[in-house]
Amino acid sequence: MLRRLLTLRHSRFLRSAATLSSGQFAATAIGFGFAPILSRLYSPADYGLLATYMSVAVILSALANLQMARALVAEADEERARALLALSLLLAFGFSGLTLAGVLVLGLSGFGGIERLGFWLFLLPATVLASGSGGALMGWANRQHRYRLMSGYQLVNVLASSGGALLLAWAGAGARGLMIGYFLGQFLSLLWVWVGNRDVLPTLRRVGWTRMRDAGVAHRNYALWTTPTSIIEQVSQASPILVLSLWGNMLTIVGHYNRARGLLMLPVGILGGAIGQVFFRRAAQDMARDGHCRPLFWRLVAGLTAISVPSFAVLALIAPQLFVFILGPQWEEAGHIARILAPVMALQLVVMPASKVMWLYQRQRLDFFLSILFAVTTTLSVASVAFLGFAPEIAIDVFAGVQILLYLVYLVTSILIVERDHRTRQGQAADAAPLQP
Repeated sequence: MLRRLLTLRHSRFLRSAATLSSGQFAATAIGFGFAPILSRLYSPADYGLLATYMSVAVILSALANLQMARALVAEADEERARALLALSLLLAFGFSGLTLAGVLVLGLSGFGGIERLGFWLFLLPATVLASGSGGALMGWANRQHRYRLMSGYQLVNVLASSGGALLLAWAGAGARGLMIGYFLGQFLSLLWVWVGNRDVLPTLRRVGWTRMRDAGVAHRNYALWTTPTSIIEQVSQASPILVLSLWGNMLTIVGHYNRARGLLMLPVGILGGAIGQVFFRRAAQDMARDGHCRPLFWRLVAGLTAISVPSFAVLALIAPQLFVFILGPQWEEAGHIARILAPVMALQLVVMPASKVMWLYQRQRLDFFLSILFAVTTTLSVASVAFLGFAPEIAIDVFAGVQILLYLVYLVTSILIVERDHRTRQGQAADAAPLQP
């Protein structure tokens, strides 16, 4: 046992995973540590404006490099990967220019609701450029096993954005400090990853358009399938924010909603992501050995249900008081919204790892169509609140209700896949058994 532990200590995979995980945990802890301070310096309306901007920016950023940054990680050939990096950076600059043109058109046309963003709207092109180029350089860092650089990217972002917002609030910048801190985090994290990959940047000048085009064509499925899926998913997640802010002009409620969901997602994202990775690795081993992972799947579902249901039930009971205690008295409404979202998060914690059986049982196409159904149904349901004339606050209730139903669909589908495979194997075993005289 001791020899095995000493061997694991020298494992490159474990060291790399530990480096990335430690950066993520540290960034999360820092962000959570700043939350009680910043929430007392900035109002829910300030956070609502930031959430609105970030929602629009994330949707546009999904287009920034047509997801070619993912392709360069998987590409086996080094020269083609270099061409994909050059193409990703070129696309980021191109879509940044298109975003600027779109912003100017919207500004001149007086598009309803968009004026809520004011001057910040004209910084969207810079955000798209930072996201697209930063994502491409992070993909290259991943390819080169520069995990300290990747870990530092998260830390620089949260330290610059939260620390900058804190200093600007003390300096008397007012509500602008939160937005400026966000841009400061984007700029410095991009600078960090740019400097960290400075060795590859001069070599990109030798990459011609033909090589970039060929590399893009070879990985065109990322543009044709992954990009639209990513956009739809981002729209579905942002739909309550967009409805409440751009249609309902309710930045205060948006701030409460975004703060509640963001804090609830911290444990779900960390715990669900870590358990999902471990489950996927263990389940893949079971599939290779036994052809199925049914026992492990049911242990996962039972264990996560035992953790998530009581945890989020208690949270739903004490959420308003807890948010007031941690964030301050002005955030009581965020606690009530957290109570509404608690069942969603409880289901998400179970479904995130469990639904990976779709990949293990070769149901990727089903997973794709379910993700589209999830995104489209959520978006249309929330948008219908606006068109049917209901109060904008109902959008949060609709969003939570629809997501609960859709997560249940995901869970039931995962169970059916595992159980139908089990029944099929039982039938095959019965047919193969010798007949008794």
